[in-house]
Amino acid sequence: MKTIKLAVLALVLAPSLAMAEIKIAVIDPIGAIAETTEVKTRTGKLETDMKNKEAEMMKLRDEILAIEESLKKDGLTMSKDKQKSLSDQRDAKMNDFRSRQQLAQKRIESDRNEMLQLMEPRLKQAVDEIAKEGKYDLVLTRQAALFAKEEIDITRKVTQKMNQMK
Repeated sequence: MKTIKLAVLALVLAPSLAMAEIKIAVIDPIGAIAETTEVKTRTGKLETDMKNKEAEMMKLRDEILAIEESLKKDGLTMSKDKQKSLSDQRDAKMNDFRSRQQLAQKRIESDRNEMLQLMEPRLKQAVDEIAKEGKYDLVLTRQAALFAKEEIDITRKVTQKMNQMK
């Protein structure tokens, strides 16, 4: 009877003892990538470029609005040729505006994808190195964990490691 109790006790305690040996860490991969020096630099350059393009687009938008206002205000007293000319100008500017908007969106998306392609291998390598250094058995994304203590979050360490890579 005593051996059966010991066997049952061993079966009950075995999983908890095994879990005590597993060392787990979490990481926010997007946060780790976003905080790297390279990504911050590239993002800053892109934002500056996009601000210039946005200023051009706002000027174009103002021109479109001015033409529309002119058509509304003076449309009844204008000749048909003048109305058509202004309508054609407005339509051309609207097409230009949409085209610029699409190009800007494609540029942002392209830069984002290029950055991810560049940084994903570095992220993987940095996570592997930190996992080996910290002797972690399991590294999960922070989003996969419902709760994680701040002490097991290796995001900053991974970012620092990625900043050291070139």
